[in-house]
Amino acid sequence: MAFDEVFVGDSKEQVKQWSLGKVIRILPAIWLFLGALPLSSAMIGYEFLPSIEWTARNNILGVISGLVTAVSVPWLVLDGLNRVPGGEVKKFFGLLCSPLLGYFLGKNVILLGPMLLALIAGHQVELPFTVQHADRSGSRGCRSKIEFQELPFLFNRICGVPADVRQVVGPGRRIIVIGRGNRFGVYADKLRLID
Repeated sequence: MAFDEVFVGDSKEQVKQWSLGKVIRILPAIWLFLGALPLSSAMIGYEFLPSIEWTARNNILGVISGLVTAVSVPWLVLDGLNRVPGGEVKKFFGLLCSPLLGYFLGKNVILLGPMLLALIAGHQVELPFTVQHADRSGSRGCRSKIEFQELPFLFNRICGVPADVRQVVGPGRRIIVIGRGNRFGVYADKLRLID
């Protein structure tokens, strides 16, 4: 068999199609990873409280981000169901839970900005918060906690607060949280009661 010239490799159309498909799969995965980063900070013991100002100003953006992610995650799960081992029931529950997980992680993405700003350009700051609950026992990962009003789920609490402090504080009581941060949020280090 004789030939003069032969092209090797993928054609330009195949490369474009592969690149676009790959990007469509990678971008949501990156987005979900960014949504998980704020949670990992809390899991390793660095409790970040976004400021009331930041939360109020960016709540709508967080809801939109969460809803868009909640819609796109089931699509990604459906796309990958054939490649994942497991029974049909397991896959069904994975698909059923994926919008909730997507919403939660998508809404957390907006917290990454103030968290990084507090780490990189933060200084000693004092931010006021209002107590919602101080008498709950907590969970395995967060014992002896104080929960605050108007903050997003899992970013509304400080763990490891001594019992004598929690007894003094009740719902509606104002507390100053001191730590590294800025006007957008604080990594909690100390508490001070407002008289």
